[in-house]
Amino acid sequence: MFIKRFKAKEIAAVGLLVSLGLVLHYAESILPFFQVLPGGRLGLANIVTLLAFSLSGTGTALLVGLLRCFLSGVFGGAVSSIIYSGFGTLFSVLAMWLAKRLLSQKVSTIGRSMLGAFFFNAAQVSVCAILLENTYVFSYLPPLTIVSAFCGLLTGICAKRVEKSFCPQMDGEA
Repeated sequence: MFIKRFKAKEIAAVGLLVSLGLVLHYAESILPFFQVLPGGRLGLANIVTLLAFSLSGTGTALLVGLLRCFLSGVFGGAVSSIIYSGFGTLFSVLAMWLAKRLLSQKVSTIGRSMLGAFFFNAAQVSVCAILLENTYVFSYLPPLTIVSAFCGLLTGICAKRVEKSFCPQMDGEA
């Protein structure tokens, strides 16, 4: 089950993670060299979702990711981005959960990051195809897949380093 009751300490941690995600999202949006492809980003805010996944589990990661997507869409004025990034986050976290569950912990944070990046982009392209009623949008997926592999690798490495700093016992993770 993904949903659980949160204690005050966990609520504070979620708030801090969402805030950090919003700061990273904003920083990334004002620095143009982070926008690799039109509509594409490096995904620095996803580091926070990866941390939530590794440290607290799927439910917390989903909560942190969806709250960050919602708030960044509201604060950024791009309410339509809530739909795109919300579905991207949902499918990304679901893919990471399935990989961890089906592959018995053999997928590292870096592997989950790369997998999550791909499914985030695939979900966004799928939502775009549905909203535009145009399947030609899927022709954008191959270049996005290449970029998402690279960006997922970078954000995964960053998340892994932060994990090592906060949770040395996770150092032996596959």
